[in-house]
Amino acid sequence: MKHLFAVLGFMLSATAAAQTAAESLTGLLDQNRNIEGEFRQVTNNEQGEAVQNSEGVFLLAAPNRFVWDTITPFPQRIISDGEWVTIWDVDLEQATRKPFAGSVGNSPAALLGESADDVLTHYEVKVLGENTYQLSPKEQEDLFDTLTLSFDNKKISAMSIKDVLGQTTLIEFANIEAHDGVSESNFVVKLPDSVDVMFEQ
Repeated sequence: MKHLFAVLGFMLSATAAAQTAAESLTGLLDQNRNIEGEFRQVTNNEQGEAVQNSEGVFLLAAPNRFVWDTITPFPQRIISDGEWVTIWDVDLEQATRKPFAGSVGNSPAALLGESADDVLTHYEVKVLGENTYQLSPKEQEDLFDTLTLSFDNKKISAMSIKDVLGQTTLIEFANIEAHDGVSESNFVVKLPDSVDVMFEQ
């Protein structure tokens, strides 16, 4: 009986710790929903070799609106107006549009776009260190194994994603500034007539 109580006590303690971690992370994420800044992204393969590098700027505005502009090495724009997400490969003159709901609901991108209360239900949350959290998807169909978020002075500083193929993508954020609101025109996508547009559901 003592062993049973000890097990139950451990389970309750672990559950409480997970809830505390999720609550703490929710507060931090909600403070980072109206920000803009720069990013640097590096993807390493299973052997730790860099296979892709990119840099750009981003803009987030609640609810569910964002602009993710990759500048180098190839220009790409990912824009959400809260209802539709448009991925525009500028040089290729191709774009894909898909509904926001369901398209990024369980993905890392949603963590910086959707309300943390809605998103974190998809993850197990664990504290790795001061201002560092690891998220593990509850759904097996997700395309990544773990996602780690780091904060500096309550501002997001890095996001690390390990996918199911063993690749790790590190996104570092810099020169982050908060804003009280931005023009809706930032999230209006005006594609040239030469761009081929594909729609996904």
